[in-house]
Amino acid sequence: MKTCIKDIDIYSEGGFIQNGSLVIDGEIISEIYAEPVAPQDAKIIDGQNLIAIPGFIDSHCHGGGGFDCNKGDLESIIGTRNFYGKHGVTLIYPSLAANDLSVIKQGLDSIREAMKQNESGKPQIGGCHLEGPFLNKMYKGSQAEKHILAINDEHLKLYDNYKDVIRRTTIAPEVERNAEYFPAIRDMGIQISIGHSCATIKEVENAVNKGATSVTHLYNAMSQTKKEGPFRIGGVVEAGLTFDSLYAEIIADGYHLPKELLQIAYKCKGADKLVICSDANMAAGCKHGQVINSCGLTYVIEHGIAMNETRTSLASSISPIDTMVRHLIFNVNFPIADVVKMSSATNAKLLNIYSRKGSINFGKDADINIVDRNFDTVMTFCKGKINLNN
Repeated sequence: MKTCIKDIDIYSEGGFIQNGSLVIDGEIISEIYAEPVAPQDAKIIDGQNLIAIPGFIDSHCHGGGGFDCNKGDLESIIGTRNFYGKHGVTLIYPSLAANDLSVIKQGLDSIREAMKQNESGKPQIGGCHLEGPFLNKMYKGSQAEKHILAINDEHLKLYDNYKDVIRRTTIAPEVERNAEYFPAIRDMGIQISIGHSCATIKEVENAVNKGATSVTHLYNAMSQTKKEGPFRIGGVVEAGLTFDSLYAEIIADGYHLPKELLQIAYKCKGADKLVICSDANMAAGCKHGQVINSCGLTYVIEHGIAMNETRTSLASSISPIDTMVRHLIFNVNFPIADVVKMSSATNAKLLNIYSRKGSINFGKDADINIVDRNFDTVMTFCKGKINLNN
């Protein structure tokens, strides 16, 4: 049976519709009306005073609800998926940080198995974001330095063996021969992101020419302008802000980036190139004062954020994307339509899945969030079926 959400405001691909109707047939969006139409052959859901937006896509998430993707087991991957399903995420890419290679392989195997379990009514697992171990130790952030490596031929085989699972990877291009492997990784259909890097703007340009298409968590764990003699040289931050071809992630939790830096990123990149990512860890949903352990490191939860024990580095976020969406709309005052785009469509374009994901349009997967005026999630459809975990 079809489902019709009647008399609802819709942020569709074609623009904003007020008091319209949205029809779901099976797993896809079949009809969109600019008025409150109620087809006789459809189950009717009253959408009055509610808003329909695309389901959130989180292409960078390490865990949540006490589940740690870096543990590498299937239970943690499924638990993370289910936790974020309660926060409007309809497509998630579990992320693996620098760890022992045997644990990373175990995590990739678990993600592969979890992908086989994708079904309507539950958030989909799109693949893995491999954020380590091919980073720069100088900008390791909260990643375990002992596990950080430079890419070699054997590591390239890792990408090849898991090219059906790894959809994104974060690499520091300036480390040893890392950038030389970019064309081969790109040709496997894996999106390459620059992050945890002290590359100069010229090294970023070289990386882009070899296949890089984004930067991982803009401003965080990356180089910026430095002075050499009398001259100033840009870094990854400046490249991320000014290279039109590069997408840029932002962790919009209100802690990683102050309002002013978010505004600069928005003015430079616009909603078509800025991606909201949670970069959340297993402490998402945990309370103040709790302690977590991941990849052999210990972190403390204080005042809405995870930090290392010395309080000198943030350890990813503990905020789901829905929290970030509310922050950008109500605290930073970004236009609603652009925030919606940055939480869905832009991510879908980055990952080359926009033909079926990331917006409300005819024939696309019915991944839809129904939210109230405060942008709190009321109901989520994952490929046409209501996620009962909401």
